[in-house]
Amino acid sequence: MGSVLLVIVFFPFIVSAAFTPITFLLAWWVFPGGGSRGPHDTLASRTVGIILVVIAEWLANAWVLYLLPFGRLGSLRGRSKLSPGRVPVVLLPGFFENALTMEILRRRLERALGVPVRAMRPERYFLGLEDQAQGFSRRIAAFLDETGAGQVDLVGHSMGGILARYLAESGELKNRIRRVVTIAAPHLGSALSRLAPGRSLRQMRRGSAFLEKLNAGSAPSGVRIVGISSTHDNLVIPWNCSLSPRGDNFIIRYRGHVTLIFSREVARLIVRELG
Repeated sequence: MGSVLLVIVFFPFIVSAAFTPITFLLAWWVFPGGGSRGPHDTLASRTVGIILVVIAEWLANAWVLYLLPFGRLGSLRGRSKLSPGRVPVVLLPGFFENALTMEILRRRLERALGVPVRAMRPERYFLGLEDQAQGFSRRIAAFLDETGAGQVDLVGHSMGGILARYLAESGELKNRIRRVVTIAAPHLGSALSRLAPGRSLRQMRRGSAFLEKLNAGSAPSGVRIVGISSTHDNLVIPWNCSLSPRGDNFIIRYRGHVTLIFSREVARLIVRELG
């Protein structure tokens, strides 16, 4: 019994310890200059920064694995009342993430913005992105009815960022989306998606028909779209494929792909854009 418990406790750390360094090595192999130097960087500061970003991403990935079995749970309930003229926020998680994965970011945004913030879980990770968007569209519409709001702001991480853009640009929620913030979303695809199965991941490959069509379309009228990217992203490879082709982009450093959703800096940028 004790050995089984130890396996349960340490399994996510072991898997993450194997997975995380491999993804960083692949990222640096595909795009050696990806983690570009700052004007005041030294060899020592870069070495320490890289070590810290790998450790932080290892812990973040382990946490996501711990929460994976709880994927059917919805967002923890927070603020429910919406002041007149305010806009609620919906968080869309990435692949293998769920509402609990986004809970730290949800609490920070809700506290800073003073509006209801709801994290929604994907119904099925491998389902095509168009079908996932339809499911989210129904739940977002229900959330708007629940809060009495006319519009919503969407914040999406990774795959969730692509879904947020698709919802805004495909007319799934026509005139009901005010702003979209994407975090490490593979707008131009990721080389790593070629190593993974599933329709949704195939649609996030570089040059996929889904992304080509999405990026070739016209920008949605009246919707502000902002992208947040990291030069040390280890899953969107190369990292500059996470730069949004719409609106402004904010580029930060020394944050891994998953670590971004736990970053206070990222939360502050979102609050600035949505506040």
